[in-house]
Amino acid sequence: MLHVESDNVQFLGIHGMGGIGKTTLAKVIFNRLSSSFYECNFLSEIGESSQRQGMVYLQKQLLSKYLDFDSLNRIHDVDDGINMIKRVLCNKKVLIVLDDVDEKEQLKNLAGKDNWFGFGSRIIITTRDQSVLTTLGEATDEGFANISAYEVGEMEFDHALKLFSRHAFRRDSPLDQYISLSQKIVHTLGKLPLALEVIGSFLSNKSKALWEDTLNKLKEAPPKEVQQKLMITYERLDDLQKQVFLDIACFFIGRCKEYPSYMWDACGYYPHNALEVLVLMSLIKIKDDNTFWMHDQVRDLGRDIVRKENFDDPCKRSRVWSSKHVLSILKQKEGRREIKAMSFTYSEDSKDGNLLEADEFANLEKLRFFQGDWISFVGDFNNLLSNLKWLSCYGHSVMFEAKNFHPTNLVVLDLSMSNISEKDIDWIKAVRKLKVLDVKFCKYLRRTPDLSTLASLEILRITNCEILESIDWIEVRYESHSLYS
Repeated sequence: MLHVESDNVQFLGIHGMGGIGKTTLAKVIFNRLSSSFYECNFLSEIGESSQRQGMVYLQKQLLSKYLDFDSLNRIHDVDDGINMIKRVLCNKKVLIVLDDVDEKEQLKNLAGKDNWFGFGSRIIITTRDQSVLTTLGEATDEGFANISAYEVGEMEFDHALKLFSRHAFRRDSPLDQYISLSQKIVHTLGKLPLALEVIGSFLSNKSKALWEDTLNKLKEAPPKEVQQKLMITYERLDDLQKQVFLDIACFFIGRCKEYPSYMWDACGYYPHNALEVLVLMSLIKIKDDNTFWMHDQVRDLGRDIVRKENFDDPCKRSRVWSSKHVLSILKQKEGRREIKAMSFTYSEDSKDGNLLEADEFANLEKLRFFQGDWISFVGDFNNLLSNLKWLSCYGHSVMFEAKNFHPTNLVVLDLSMSNISEKDIDWIKAVRKLKVLDVKFCKYLRRTPDLSTLASLEILRITNCEILESIDWIEVRYESHSLYS
């Protein structure tokens, strides 16, 4: 990644989610290279120090190995600091680590251009936010020829188990009677170095009963120390980005980003911006098949944030993904609910599926996302679900026996793999904002309902509808979109 023998100034950006091992990797590189440099400096926790003590303090820290006390005191503001860094370090071959940089301005004020440092210098930056590193490319008139970026990924399982064992047993492998428990804990922690170190140290010399209890707790939520570390990244998101992050953590891991983006756009969450930020900050990844991936620890963090909205009453949370809680909430029918999104799967208590009556939705004014399996809608839905943007109903017993079912703000309707017929969804002709209609694998669908009124429709998925005879469509519109798939 870095070539010590080169005379050029080289920058290495190490990025990844909180707790993944960026600082550890930077320390290893620093220790290996330090013997080749006379001038070395490792500045820790740049982001936090900048907030607590200011940028001038950090500039003085950077220069503290090269200047005496009186010279440092001549730095009164950021511009003074920049000028001093350039004057003092421009002829020195230095090795500098700027750890945990979280804003572009911090990097601009500490290592703004390659000509601030002498030939052969190496500058290593660790950050949760990959976009911080773009500062380097923008910083000089001619640009940088020697910038490298490295994303720290998950450890291999054998290495993760070894790291955990060193903290739990002070050896490279678990004791024989703890092998199975150790493997389960490493899997549960998602091979995150920070979590492995924290939990391994906690369990060292503890009873097997405590180990088993800890494993059960880890399956429910991340340990406090890890959560605090990851919360640093979450708290840097704006309110709209947090909404997208929490939706993914609760509902969309492993799912394609296409449909959720339509919903987020309709909610005013600016999904393209939000997803870009979440990717750059290593809170999510978008895999080659366009699906969301999220580290288990980050997923648990997101869900724990939602739980903490109200520990005792799921009705007062923004999102509910437990089938048990969803059905309980719907049956209560009383009290104001804060729920924006809910999802549940097939209930074994109901042989014919889950019967959902109109009055169960009466107090769900904020509901924008609803996903359910094996369900039937019955009753009068007049003036209900006015804020609903997404409706997914899977399972072969989905039925619409409701009256006045008109979710007028719906943008995504996914009825794939259900037994709906054309008469069940005739109501969608009044849903003028609909952008996505997915009826794949609907084996009882002979024709689509009248789609001519759906001027906003962009995606129509009708593959594997065995008896489909016709598409009720006046003309093919949207030449820039692929309507049929």
